Amino acid sequence: MKYLSTLFFGGFAVMAISLTSCGEDDGGGTTPPPTTDNSILGVAADQGYTDFVAAIDACGLTPTLSGDGPFTVFVPANAAVSAAIGLFGATDPTQVGADTLSSVLLTHVLGGEVYAADLATGYVKSARPVSTDFTPSSFVDIFVNTAGPSIAQAGEVILPDAMGGFSRIPFAAANIVVTDIQCDNGVIHIVDNVVVPGGIGQMLTANPEFATLVAALEFGSTSSLNPYGDLVAALSDPNTAFTLFAPTNAAFLAAVDVDMDGDVDGDDLNTLGADAVFGVLANHFVAGGMVLSSELTDGQTITMASGSGQDFNASALTVGGAELNAGGLDVCASNGAIHTLDGVIGF
Repeated sequence: MKYLSTLFFGGFAVMAISLTSCGEDDGGGTTPPPTTDNSILGVAADQGYTDFVAAIDACGLTPTLSGDGPFTVFVPANAAVSAAIGLFGATDPTQVGADTLSSVLLTHVLGGEVYAADLATGYVKSARPVSTDFTPSSFVDIFVNTAGPSIAQAGEVILPDAMGGFSRIPFAAANIVVTDIQCDNGVIHIVDNVVVPGGIGQMLTANPEFATLVAALEFGSTSSLNPYGDLVAALSDPNTAFTLFAPTNAAFLAAVDVDMDGDVDGDDLNTLGADAVFGVLANHFVAGGMVLSSELTDGQTITMASGSGQDFNASALTVGGAELNAGGLDVCASNGAIHTLDGVIGF
């Protein structure tokens, strides 16, 4: 997994669009020709992506994206913006709410100029802050898949529902369909869907490297020992901070391929049983706290949701004896942090 540089917003400036006409003025001088707006928003509007520009304006981000930058912006097509607004039960961006709209749109913004050739499969920091209730200085990651190419795999948007729980809504990948549109203050890439920032569970569904973990979470959710309900949805609860030590597909394969058929599937999970699977999973996350890798100290005992204490070894870079992936630390969701494991704790 590879990170790109974190964002930096330069000074803010208000965009002005001048409408002029040719001819003589009252003083006999010549009216200057119209000024071309080659800013990110000006170019987006000129190329017809007006719904995105209107949404940016509706949540007060116009001065930001009219600043010096440079920025990289994944601009969704008009139909994609309309579909995303509909997820929130609205028909107009002003009905969504400025804070919610801003959080969605900032997920499409990176600091610096990132061209298509610079993109690599892995995570990149967006301009969308993690909730300040959890951490004051971290930003939400988005998953880039250059095989697509896309900036979010097909996954699920997990939103609170009217019953006090969560709805898991299937969502298509945001495919990059046009690249490297140069602007005076950055670069634009056009995408065919909107990336909705979400919690840890939602981020897991968007990364194929965590497909087995998602399957295990769904299976473990049925355990009588599980107090959280749907574990994937619970890990996206916007009101609860989490730290998840997340084993990759390969880590699960090495640990829990019970029938040794080269795959972790329902047969393996059924052999282990829902209670055992939940017990393993509960050794991998902390509920109620977001802990970045910089906050871990050698020999520190991390109390997991299971109540067990798992020791962090800084020199070996392990938690509970399972090796951490140095390139997959501090992947930030809107409600917490993911640290990737190349092993499974307890195996």
